[in-house]
Amino acid sequence: MASIWACGPPRASYNYADQRIIMATRNGRHAKIRELVTKRHVASQEQLARLLAAEGIPVTQSTLSRDIRILGLVKVRGSYQAASELGPAPDQMRRRLQELVVRTSHAGNIVVLKTAPGNAHSLGVALDSAEWPEVLGTVAGDDTVFVVVRRPRLARKVVRRIEELQP
Repeated sequence: MASIWACGPPRASYNYADQRIIMATRNGRHAKIRELVTKRHVASQEQLARLLAAEGIPVTQSTLSRDIRILGLVKVRGSYQAASELGPAPDQMRRRLQELVVRTSHAGNIVVLKTAPGNAHSLGVALDSAEWPEVLGTVAGDDTVFVVVRRPRLARKVVRRIEELQP
């Protein structure tokens, strides 16, 4: 008879309490990461790893990188911030656009936003969190964000909105 387990049956010594400890550790680590990036200027993963180690939470680079992605942290002007802090509030969006957008243009239903090197991701996250109804989504590189809108005429509207929010 063939086994129903793809990798063999579970170990007899598997302890579900261990899994709860792992989850508690991850949740605790995430809470500490959020606290650190909120209270301090954290410029790099190395610095964040050192801060966590000082708190008694050793972490590998790959785990930290995954945690940063899961928590939605982005680098803005050289410091990690929670993407939720970039939120859709108009004054926050105005500030982000003023800080990050260097040039705007559009072609068809795609708006192209140029930023200083390294800032496109932060701008893309801010635009996604704004949930503008015309915007289907964003794709960010290093210094360019492509904003895909529903129809070409809406691209002009989005460019006008961005330009109005800038100085």
